[in-house]
Amino acid sequence: MLLGKVIQNKRKSLNLNQTELADGICTQAIISKIENQNLSPSVGILISICQRLNLTLDQIFSEFSSLPTSNLAQDKFKKLDIAIQHEDYQILSSELPTIKESALPSSEKIHSHFLYAALAKSKQDFDEAIFQLNYSLGLLTNRNSFWGTMIYSALGQIYLEKHQNLKTGYYFDLAYANIDVVVNSRSDYFYYRSNIVRLTKWYTEQKDYDRSASLIDLGLHNFDKFFTARFTDELYYLSAINTLGTDPIDYNKLSHALTTAIAFADYNANNELMDQIKQFMNSNNINELKIKP
Repeated sequence: MLLGKVIQNKRKSLNLNQTELADGICTQAIISKIENQNLSPSVGILISICQRLNLTLDQIFSEFSSLPTSNLAQDKFKKLDIAIQHEDYQILSSELPTIKESALPSSEKIHSHFLYAALAKSKQDFDEAIFQLNYSLGLLTNRNSFWGTMIYSALGQIYLEKHQNLKTGYYFDLAYANIDVVVNSRSDYFYYRSNIVRLTKWYTEQKDYDRSASLIDLGLHNFDKFFTARFTDELYYLSAINTLGTDPIDYNKLSHALTTAIAFADYNANNELMDQIKQFMNSNNINELKIKP
């Protein structure tokens, strides 16, 4: 069955006329051409029509051979990246296998295996996660890139959880060496900032405050157009730890970092971090905070 008939049949089953389906999406004439002449709409129009008719892209893709596969894949990758941000691994488990890897460009194949690694890690299947990440590395022509940095960092995190500090440091150092990457989207920014926090924690624990401070600065001030409150509380808290560990201690900076960390933790409803901040203040006899003028 052609795409036009799929849309037409679904529209009629919902008792919608062409004008009602087109409202806010396109013109009635375009709907008519889609249904009767199999006109190829833009990806944006197609997605909006599917949402209104409660159709999935998979249901109509096989009928619509002229639609670029990469556009449909990109739509799925956005959904999967959002699922990662919300730690909704059920969506990953159900949606990842529906992506046909053979039709993907190399960058999206890398993305796909990176997501498979995240799914495996969520199940504590570290061997599978390491395999998927190394497979992604093998597809990269330039490892000094966004995905190269994210993959190195993800490998470091796995070895950290396996308590293999030598390998952890090796991969985190590789990620740090290539931290100056290009971020093109909010999804990339999530991965980039979570990577910054991960590396900052490691170098803070190693008392490498210079590297840690440079990472915090990148996390707080790089790519301002994608800025979000997420991770900001953790970065300011890590800044406070760094400040306390640096001689001489800048108490104004320490106070400012803790005040800001508390404000963002409260905003993010990050109760776990709020408890850590309280414990940190109590153990270091910090009883009063001053807001930076």
